[in-house]
Amino acid sequence: MTPVAISTASRSRRLRQWRDIGLIAGLALCSGLLTLASLPGPAAGASPPLAAIFPPWVSGEEAVARSLATSARILRQGTVPFVVILAPETTARPSGALLMLRLDGLAGCIISPEVETSRL
Repeated sequence: MTPVAISTASRSRRLRQWRDIGLIAGLALCSGLLTLASLPGPAAGASPPLAAIFPPWVSGEEAVARSLATSARILRQGTVPFVVILAPETTARPSGALLMLRLDGLAGCIISPEVETSRL
């Protein structure tokens, strides 16, 4: 068995490859951290209203009564009777509510002040 010498050219090529891999990984990590740092934080304004969603077989009156039992401030009912829109200060979940949703970003759920005054 004859010894095989590893040429210095292949060793330097391998070092360059690892250096390039390290640079690419470092750039990917830095760009990911910069992306995370540039994401917007929580809004400083008023909190969005919450929607308490009850099962479909719950009547509108019962949904409102269950929401009032938690001393929640009710803003309005949803377009379907088993959805109740609550004030953002509400933290308690009404009994029987399947889901509590924040309504920020759901343009169809929030009525603008202009529409609200025209309804009166």
